[in-house]
Amino acid sequence: MRYSEALSLNDSHVASLLELEQSLYARAADVDALGLDLDVEMAMLRSAGLLSACVPREYGGQGLGCEHDAHSVLTAFATLRMLGRATLSVARLYEGHMNAVKLVALYGSQAQKAQWLPLVLAGQLWGVWGADGATPLSATLMSDDASKTRHYVLHGQKAFASGLGLLDQAIVTFNRGAQGVALALVSVSEKRRQDKSAWRVSGMKATWSGVYDFEGVQIEESALIGSPGDYVKEPYFEGGIWRYCAAHHGAAEQIVRLWRTRLVQKGRAEDPIQLTRLARARARLVAVYSLLRDVSLQVETCRGLQGQNNVNEDDQRAAVEMALLGREMTEEMAVALMNDARKALGVEAHLPQSDMERICRDLSIYLRQAGPDGKLLNAGRLYLAQAEDRTRLW
Repeated sequence: MRYSEALSLNDSHVASLLELEQSLYARAADVDALGLDLDVEMAMLRSAGLLSACVPREYGGQGLGCEHDAHSVLTAFATLRMLGRATLSVARLYEGHMNAVKLVALYGSQAQKAQWLPLVLAGQLWGVWGADGATPLSATLMSDDASKTRHYVLHGQKAFASGLGLLDQAIVTFNRGAQGVALALVSVSEKRRQDKSAWRVSGMKATWSGVYDFEGVQIEESALIGSPGDYVKEPYFEGGIWRYCAAHHGAAEQIVRLWRTRLVQKGRAEDPIQLTRLARARARLVAVYSLLRDVSLQVETCRGLQGQNNVNEDDQRAAVEMALLGREMTEEMAVALMNDARKALGVEAHLPQSDMERICRDLSIYLRQAGPDGKLLNAGRLYLAQAEDRTRLW
């Protein structure tokens, strides 16, 4: 689907997004082959206004990914798909940035928003680091008797810390025991704490999702966001997986585009078996596009329609169920589509450093989100928890 088919955007904005997509895509092969950082790509996003666009409108941004109206949601959906078509590593970092700003918008105090959101407007890149390293992240509360102030000292590491060397700040999770999982916004720019060597994978190499050592880092009490347990509140925790699914879908779109182009170039586009494979891939793309589009709207307008603290539990369960089902169908679609593309193109689809090989390699890694079986089980439980009349496909 073109941007103009999904959104009511003016032509100049559509053109600028398409130009950005082409520029990012043009660099993707060299970034992968040469093991480059994404500093140039982040500068491109910054220049295009996409980093600051995630800030709520009342603080000077465009509310991309954090506002509840349909236009903002669909703009975020289209942008993540665009970045997925261009380069999944950039899409991964941008999705994390969008999520981090959203968490501050959702659970930060007015004072925190007033202090932190201008930093994003000025061009800072944020992320969310949830996975622990060998020593799970924890925090010790310390008091300074002389100044009558308190601060936390952090211990442990974060693993799969995407954006090492690029992020200015990250929202990190740490367990506060019976109170639940807490959130804090912490500077992560110290080079000596970054271990990029821990990121040894075949795909998504440019995200540099290594290990960051927080041992001894001190943060003020004011760095804590919201209350323990806010991070896993629905519909935005599991429900928010629509964002990375949108990026996956964009990459799948690009695979089909490359596949189609190559069949035409080789004069095999009219082969009935090839046409059958291609048509099946197109059907899967369109079906999952429609599902994810509806999921994004269902999750993000759930509270917007009923108020921040007044969410109908059935609406919430339905939104999260659909997000989990959307994740499952996105993975199934992408895996089937990559298999068919490889069958269609043969060895050519496996040639090192070809666009097809690179995108399939990145997508195969990015699809492996944590706990897929548990997510599907949760979808089943949520389905059974809803009244039968609410689950009918009217």
